Amino acid sequence: MGLLSDPKSRAKIVTVISKYNNKLCFLCYTIGLLWFLALAYTPLNAETYFSENALLPGLVTSKFYSDADAERYYSELKTELKKHERSMPVDWLYTRFIELGLDTYVQNYSFKYPLKILGEQSVDAHNVFAILRAPRAASSEAVVLSVLYRPTASPKTKTTGGFAMLFTMAKFFRRYTFWSKDIIFLVTEHEQVGMQAWLDAYHDSKSDWISAGELHGRSGPIQAAINLEIPTNKINYIDVQTEGLNGQLPNLDLVNLVVRLCKKESIAVGLHGQTRPNPSDDLEDFQYRLATMFKMMWAQASGTPTGNHGLFHRYHIEALTLTGKRVKGMQGSKGFGEMGRVMEGIFRSLNNLLERFHQSFFFYILPATDRYVSIGLYMPPFGLLAIGSLIKAIGLWISLSVNTQEKSEDGKKEEKTEHETAEAHGTPQENNQADIKGEKKPTMDETTFTLKSIVPVCIMAQIFGLGAYYSPDIFVSTGVPMRMSIGDSVQYGILAVFLSSLALPRLLNRSYSQTSRPSWELLKCVALIIQGTILFSTSLMNISLAFFLAAVMVPVGIVLRPVRNKFGQLMQAVLLLLSSPFSLLFIATTIDIAMTEQYATIPALLGQSWQHMQTVLLLSILDCQMFGNWMYNMACIAVFPNWLLFWSMIWTG
Repeated sequence: MGLLSDPKSRAKIVTVISKYNNKLCFLCYTIGLLWFLALAYTPLNAETYFSENALLPGLVTSKFYSDADAERYYSELKTELKKHERSMPVDWLYTRFIELGLDTYVQNYSFKYPLKILGEQSVDAHNVFAILRAPRAASSEAVVLSVLYRPTASPKTKTTGGFAMLFTMAKFFRRYTFWSKDIIFLVTEHEQVGMQAWLDAYHDSKSDWISAGELHGRSGPIQAAINLEIPTNKINYIDVQTEGLNGQLPNLDLVNLVVRLCKKESIAVGLHGQTRPNPSDDLEDFQYRLATMFKMMWAQASGTPTGNHGLFHRYHIEALTLTGKRVKGMQGSKGFGEMGRVMEGIFRSLNNLLERFHQSFFFYILPATDRYVSIGLYMPPFGLLAIGSLIKAIGLWISLSVNTQEKSEDGKKEEKTEHETAEAHGTPQENNQADIKGEKKPTMDETTFTLKSIVPVCIMAQIFGLGAYYSPDIFVSTGVPMRMSIGDSVQYGILAVFLSSLALPRLLNRSYSQTSRPSWELLKCVALIIQGTILFSTSLMNISLAFFLAAVMVPVGIVLRPVRNKFGQLMQAVLLLLSSPFSLLFIATTIDIAMTEQYATIPALLGQSWQHMQTVLLLSILDCQMFGNWMYNMACIAVFPNWLLFWSMIWTG
């Protein structure tokens, strides 16, 4: 504070920022980007450890040797599923839970899709759950073991092995009396809709699209949840899915618990398909960790849960999904015996908890299953990466202030010279009729350098953003008479809004007079401040999304400025169009397909990306309205209007 309160020190800071702001921005951005990527290097991150000592992972003698029961359930379930290709075998599940002596219930619920995907028709569905009451407590706390049912007609990976594991663990847990928490065994259908319906009913929350039926049985507050997606009776490794809704993550202690117990049973553990190799040198190890960190950040940035566990986080319930992976040619397959002992260890550790998870980290990045980057490690490089927006904004504001002051002083000198000249010639000074009438001549402060001059630009940009946010329903209803599919209506409708927004500078040029035209420096200054606010506020919840946005938006926002050269103006327009929200979505879709799917040629990849982009847009709107994913909201109400300010600046300056 002393540095800023001292006039001499403050003057030096102002001089440095005003003269060298471009170099400072470039230096901060480069150092921040390289520093952030270097966090995957082992000496720059930390080894995971347990903060919650009550978990005591793996310290008890394992008692699970019921893999024969799991194999029997697995065979029965495969036979039963042949009778139910498109529906869940509710009666069969209910009967099996009853046979195990558990309190068993069926939840009936219905839901409708937004955008009238099924018209006004609602879909009826069911969840089946059973509760193992703790003999040492009065149902004051609970933990959840859930499995998602996928019918045989579904193109997604089946979860038959997860069902066998669920029933086997229910039978195994039923034998012992050391449980101090209720254990809820939950089977849901319709992907995340079923889980959301059950959570809504359990916590008495309402939804406009999901009508959750009444739960006839419940337990106490849920402390943790494990979701299983195991396809068969043999797996090569377990993939730990951590990312939840809007980029939320479970407490790191829960992740450490799963990893520690898997290693105890010699089960390989991976993150997003990245299993740990045996690196021959430090470079190969760094490449593996960087790829793992990138894939985690890529999944987190989307804001979409990577499994049903992601819907628990909003209720302050720590949860993750364990996905069994079977890879051809990979050695070391494991069966139900090893998986069962891992599940036993997890639930016995959770049974030891005396309070909710709170001691370890909730904000982190994982470059490996045994290494982590905490918020205290990744925020400094991110701050350097994004601070360029604010440095440039301060530099522009200082430049505006200096220019305004100089022009004001020049004006006063001119008036004084005219006054002295008039007196020397003995003629009365004419006050330009405006002074006679008591009017004041417009000054530089009252025309181009006032914040009022950029209010119309900001309002129009926000109107376009709100139009994009509220328009999908209009696009769908308009596309029905033209026999357009819902996906086409949404995709081309959003594209139409984007293309129409490009005409905003022309509208503004017609409405501005010579004195009311805003200064491009002021408009860019405000746009950069808004950009910095968006990036830093986003980083507090979803660091991955903030990082990818900053890596693109910051350099583009800094280098843009109006130019008289037509070629330079065209190049800036192309650069800005490539960094627009619509273009970024297409580029992200292309990268995602290139990483996950096969393609023959580059044109085929681009065509496939355009088709897949339709699905991404549609799902983002559905997730926004049904589950509360704010990715679409943020793109329309924050990122798009901010981009329009830069677009207006290069054409109206």
